[in-house]
Amino acid sequence: MNLKTFFLYIVLLLALVSCHQTKTPKTTKNDEQKKEQVVPPASPPLPSDTSSYDSPRFADRIEEQTQQLIKMNDAGLFDKLHQKLTTTLSADQKDYFLGHPNLAVLAIAKGNIFENGSGDLGYLLYNKDNHHIEITLFDHKRNTYNTLYKELKVVNTLQNLDCSSSFGSLDYLVASELIYQEDYIRLNNSNYLIDDNSFDVTDISTNKNFDLQQGCLNKKFSKEAMANSLCVPTSSVYANFQCLKYNKKKQIFEIYFSQEFAD
Repeated sequence: MNLKTFFLYIVLLLALVSCHQTKTPKTTKNDEQKKEQVVPPASPPLPSDTSSYDSPRFADRIEEQTQQLIKMNDAGLFDKLHQKLTTTLSADQKDYFLGHPNLAVLAIAKGNIFENGSGDLGYLLYNKDNHHIEITLFDHKRNTYNTLYKELKVVNTLQNLDCSSSFGSLDYLVASELIYQEDYIRLNNSNYLIDDNSFDVTDISTNKNFDLQQGCLNKKFSKEAMANSLCVPTSSVYANFQCLKYNKKKQIFEIYFSQEFAD
Protein backbone atom coordinates (compact mmCIF):
# COMPACT_ATOMS: atom_id res chain seq x y z
CA MET A 1 0.00 0.00 0.00
CA ASN A 2 1.52 3.27 -1.07
CA LEU A 3 1.42 6.40 1.11
CA LYS A 4 -1.33 8.09 -0.93
CA THR A 5 -3.64 5.11 -0.61
CA PHE A 6 -2.92 4.89 3.15
CA PHE A 7 -3.98 8.51 3.76
CA LEU A 8 -7.15 8.02 1.67
CA TYR A 9 -8.01 4.99 3.78
CA ILE A 10 -7.60 7.03 7.03
CA VAL A 11 -9.85 9.83 5.74
CA LEU A 12 -12.64 7.39 4.79
CA LEU A 13 -12.41 5.67 8.18
CA LEU A 14 -12.74 8.96 10.06
CA ALA A 15 -15.75 9.96 7.93
CA LEU A 16 -17.44 6.64 8.66
CA VAL A 17 -16.94 7.01 12.43
CA SER A 18 -18.28 10.59 12.33
CA CYS A 19 -21.49 9.49 10.58
CA HIS A 20 -22.30 6.99 13.34
CA GLN A 21 -21.72 9.36 16.23
CA THR A 22 -24.86 10.40 18.14
CA LYS A 23 -25.34 14.11 18.24
CA THR A 24 -25.70 15.50 21.78
CA PRO A 25 -28.62 17.99 21.94
CA LYS A 26 -27.69 21.40 23.13
CA THR A 27 -29.16 22.65 26.42
CA THR A 28 -30.57 26.10 25.93
CA LYS A 29 -31.10 28.79 28.53
CA ASN A 30 -34.87 28.40 28.07
CA ASP A 31 -34.65 24.70 28.97
CA GLU A 32 -32.79 25.53 32.18
CA GLN A 33 -35.39 28.18 33.10
CA LYS A 34 -38.21 25.70 32.55
CA LYS A 35 -36.57 23.29 34.99
CA GLU A 36 -36.24 26.06 37.58
CA GLN A 37 -39.89 27.12 37.13
CA VAL A 38 -41.44 23.75 38.00
CA VAL A 39 -44.32 24.52 40.39
CA PRO A 40 -44.65 22.23 43.42
CA PRO A 41 -48.05 20.52 43.87
CA ALA A 42 -50.63 22.64 45.70
CA SER A 43 -51.44 21.80 49.30
CA PRO A 44 -54.79 20.05 49.75
CA PRO A 45 -57.59 22.34 50.98
CA LEU A 46 -58.27 22.41 54.70
CA PRO A 47 -61.39 20.50 55.76
CA SER A 48 -64.49 22.32 56.99
CA ASP A 49 -64.94 22.50 60.75
CA THR A 50 -67.70 20.61 62.52
CA SER A 51 -69.63 22.02 65.44
CA SER A 52 -68.72 20.42 68.75
CA TYR A 53 -72.44 19.67 69.08
CA ASP A 54 -72.04 17.19 66.22
CA SER A 55 -68.81 15.60 67.46
CA PRO A 56 -68.99 12.27 69.34
CA ARG A 57 -65.85 13.35 71.21
CA PHE A 58 -67.90 16.03 73.01
CA ALA A 59 -70.99 13.91 73.66
CA ASP A 60 -70.68 13.79 77.47
CA ARG A 61 -69.89 17.49 77.77
CA ILE A 62 -72.73 18.42 75.41
CA GLU A 63 -75.23 16.46 77.51
CA GLU A 64 -74.13 18.29 80.64
CA GLN A 65 -74.12 21.66 78.84
CA THR A 66 -77.60 21.01 77.42
CA GLN A 67 -79.09 20.42 80.87
CA GLN A 68 -77.56 23.65 82.17
CA LEU A 69 -78.85 25.67 79.21
CA ILE A 70 -82.34 24.20 79.66
CA LYS A 71 -82.29 25.27 83.31
CA MET A 72 -81.29 28.82 82.38
CA ASN A 73 -83.99 28.99 79.71
CA ASP A 74 -86.66 27.64 82.07
CA ALA A 75 -85.71 30.40 84.51
CA GLY A 76 -86.56 32.96 81.82
CA LEU A 77 -83.00 34.29 81.51
CA PHE A 78 -82.83 33.96 77.73
CA ASP A 79 -86.32 35.35 77.09
CA LYS A 80 -85.50 38.48 79.09
CA LEU A 81 -82.37 39.06 77.04
CA HIS A 82 -84.35 38.44 73.85
CA GLN A 83 -86.99 41.02 74.78
CA LYS A 84 -84.32 43.57 75.64
CA LEU A 85 -82.37 43.12 72.42
CA THR A 86 -85.13 42.74 69.85
CA THR A 87 -86.52 46.18 70.70
CA THR A 88 -83.53 47.63 68.85
CA LEU A 89 -84.23 45.71 65.62
CA SER A 90 -85.96 46.92 62.47
CA ALA A 91 -89.51 45.78 61.74
CA ASP A 92 -88.49 43.06 59.27
CA GLN A 93 -86.02 41.59 61.75
CA LYS A 94 -88.61 41.62 64.53
CA ASP A 95 -91.02 39.83 62.20
CA TYR A 96 -88.46 37.10 61.54
CA PHE A 97 -88.11 36.29 65.23
CA LEU A 98 -91.86 36.52 65.79
CA GLY A 99 -92.11 33.81 63.15
CA HIS A 100 -89.38 31.78 64.88
CA PRO A 101 -90.36 31.74 68.57
CA ASN A 102 -87.93 28.90 69.18
CA LEU A 103 -85.02 31.35 68.82
CA ALA A 104 -83.90 33.70 71.62
CA VAL A 105 -81.51 36.51 70.72
CA LEU A 106 -78.60 36.78 73.17
CA ALA A 107 -76.32 39.18 71.27
CA ILE A 108 -76.25 41.14 68.00
CA ALA A 109 -73.40 42.26 65.73
CA LYS A 110 -73.87 44.65 62.81
CA GLY A 111 -71.68 45.28 59.79
CA ASN A 112 -70.58 44.30 56.30
CA ILE A 113 -70.16 40.60 57.05
CA PHE A 114 -70.71 39.29 53.51
CA GLU A 115 -68.89 42.21 51.79
CA ASN A 116 -72.11 43.39 50.14
CA GLY A 117 -72.81 46.46 52.26
CA SER A 118 -73.30 47.35 55.89
CA GLY A 119 -76.79 45.88 56.37
CA ASP A 120 -75.69 42.40 57.49
CA LEU A 121 -76.35 41.13 61.01
CA GLY A 122 -74.86 38.48 63.25
CA TYR A 123 -77.06 36.85 65.90
CA LEU A 124 -75.96 34.77 68.81
CA LEU A 125 -79.01 32.65 69.57
CA TYR A 126 -80.38 30.05 71.95
CA ASN A 127 -82.36 27.44 70.04
CA LYS A 128 -85.17 26.10 72.25
CA ASP A 129 -85.70 23.07 70.00
CA ASN A 130 -82.25 21.53 70.24
CA HIS A 131 -81.09 23.50 73.35
CA HIS A 132 -77.94 24.66 71.60
CA ILE A 133 -76.27 28.02 71.14
CA GLU A 134 -76.11 29.03 67.47
CA ILE A 135 -74.42 31.81 65.49
CA THR A 136 -76.79 32.82 62.70
CA LEU A 137 -75.95 35.46 60.09
CA PHE A 138 -78.36 37.61 58.10
CA ASP A 139 -77.22 38.46 54.55
CA HIS A 140 -79.17 41.59 53.70
CA LYS A 141 -78.51 41.35 49.96
CA ARG A 142 -79.90 37.83 49.68
CA ASN A 143 -82.33 38.27 52.58
CA THR A 144 -81.23 34.94 54.07
CA TYR A 145 -80.56 33.63 57.58
CA ASN A 146 -77.93 30.89 57.80
CA THR A 147 -76.00 29.33 60.65
CA LEU A 148 -72.26 28.74 61.07
CA TYR A 149 -71.23 25.08 60.87
CA LYS A 150 -74.55 24.26 59.14
CA GLU A 151 -75.45 26.14 55.97
CA LEU A 152 -72.35 28.31 56.34
CA LYS A 153 -69.10 26.39 56.16
CA VAL A 154 -66.31 27.30 58.57
CA VAL A 155 -62.62 26.54 57.95
CA ASN A 156 -60.05 27.05 60.68
CA THR A 157 -56.95 28.23 58.83
CA LEU A 158 -55.00 28.20 62.11
CA GLN A 159 -55.41 24.48 62.80
CA ASN A 160 -51.92 23.50 61.63
CA LEU A 161 -50.11 26.40 63.30
CA ASP A 162 -48.18 25.97 66.55
CA CYS A 163 -50.04 28.88 68.14
CA SER A 164 -53.51 27.37 67.70
CA SER A 165 -55.13 26.02 70.88
CA SER A 166 -58.90 25.93 70.30
CA PHE A 167 -60.84 23.59 72.58
CA GLY A 168 -64.11 23.46 70.67
CA SER A 169 -66.26 25.19 68.08
CA LEU A 170 -67.39 28.77 68.60
CA ASP A 171 -71.01 27.92 69.42
CA TYR A 172 -69.89 25.45 72.09
CA LEU A 173 -67.32 27.85 73.60
CA VAL A 174 -69.85 30.69 73.89
CA ALA A 175 -72.38 28.36 75.52
CA SER A 176 -69.81 27.39 78.14
CA GLU A 177 -69.16 31.05 78.98
CA LEU A 178 -72.86 31.87 79.24
CA ILE A 179 -73.31 29.01 81.69
CA TYR A 180 -70.35 30.32 83.67
CA GLN A 181 -72.08 33.72 83.73
CA GLU A 182 -75.48 32.43 84.89
CA ASP A 183 -75.58 34.44 88.13
CA TYR A 184 -74.40 37.59 86.37
CA ILE A 185 -77.07 37.22 83.69
CA ARG A 186 -79.77 36.72 86.33
CA LEU A 187 -78.74 39.83 88.29
CA ASN A 188 -78.02 42.19 85.38
CA ASN A 189 -80.14 40.99 82.46
CA SER A 190 -76.98 41.21 80.38
CA ASN A 191 -73.96 39.09 79.40
CA TYR A 192 -70.32 39.48 78.46
CA LEU A 193 -71.16 39.60 74.74
CA ILE A 194 -73.36 42.65 75.23
CA ASP A 195 -71.55 44.63 77.91
CA ASP A 196 -68.58 45.70 75.81
CA ASN A 197 -70.09 45.07 72.37
CA SER A 198 -67.44 42.41 72.11
CA PHE A 199 -69.47 40.32 69.65
CA ASP A 200 -68.62 42.57 66.76
CA VAL A 201 -67.90 43.15 63.10
CA THR A 202 -64.65 45.09 63.10
CA ASP A 203 -61.24 45.79 61.59
CA ILE A 204 -58.84 43.97 63.91
CA SER A 205 -55.82 45.77 62.44
CA THR A 206 -57.02 49.01 64.08
CA ASN A 207 -59.14 47.75 66.99
CA LYS A 208 -57.17 47.96 70.26
CA ASN A 209 -58.92 44.87 71.66
CA PHE A 210 -56.72 42.75 69.40
CA ASP A 211 -52.99 42.15 69.69
CA LEU A 212 -51.79 40.86 66.33
CA GLN A 213 -48.26 40.34 67.63
CA GLN A 214 -49.21 38.16 70.59
CA GLY A 215 -52.25 36.44 69.11
CA CYS A 216 -52.33 33.55 66.65
CA LEU A 217 -52.51 35.05 63.16
CA ASN A 218 -52.59 33.47 59.72
CA LYS A 219 -49.95 35.71 58.14
CA LYS A 220 -51.35 35.15 54.66
CA PHE A 221 -54.06 37.66 55.63
CA SER A 222 -52.95 41.20 54.94
CA LYS A 223 -54.04 44.09 57.14
CA GLU A 224 -56.21 45.31 54.29
CA ALA A 225 -58.14 42.02 54.45
CA MET A 226 -58.89 42.36 58.17
CA ALA A 227 -61.75 44.82 57.81
CA ASN A 228 -65.28 43.45 58.29
CA SER A 229 -64.12 40.54 60.41
CA LEU A 230 -66.72 38.80 62.56
CA CYS A 231 -65.13 38.43 65.99
CA VAL A 232 -66.58 36.15 68.66
CA PRO A 233 -65.39 36.53 72.27
CA THR A 234 -64.74 33.13 73.84
CA SER A 235 -64.17 34.23 77.45
CA SER A 236 -66.13 36.37 79.89
CA VAL A 237 -62.97 37.01 81.94
CA TYR A 238 -60.07 37.33 79.49
CA ALA A 239 -59.67 39.16 76.18
CA ASN A 240 -60.03 35.95 74.20
CA PHE A 241 -61.43 36.04 70.67
CA GLN A 242 -61.67 34.14 67.44
CA CYS A 243 -62.16 36.15 64.26
CA LEU A 244 -63.59 34.99 60.95
CA LYS A 245 -63.59 36.55 57.50
CA TYR A 246 -65.97 35.69 54.69
CA ASN A 247 -64.20 34.40 51.57
CA LYS A 248 -66.56 35.39 48.74
CA LYS A 249 -64.70 33.33 46.15
CA LYS A 250 -64.84 30.11 48.16
CA GLN A 251 -68.11 31.04 49.94
CA ILE A 252 -66.76 29.98 53.32
CA PHE A 253 -65.91 31.66 56.62
CA GLU A 254 -62.24 31.38 57.54
CA ILE A 255 -60.97 31.62 61.12
CA TYR A 256 -57.72 33.49 60.63
CA PHE A 257 -56.99 35.04 64.04
CA SER A 258 -57.36 34.05 67.67
CA GLN A 259 -56.03 35.32 70.96
CA GLU A 260 -56.19 33.48 74.22
CA PHE A 261 -54.58 35.33 77.10
CA ALA A 262 -55.41 37.49 80.09
CA ASP A 263 -55.86 41.26 79.91
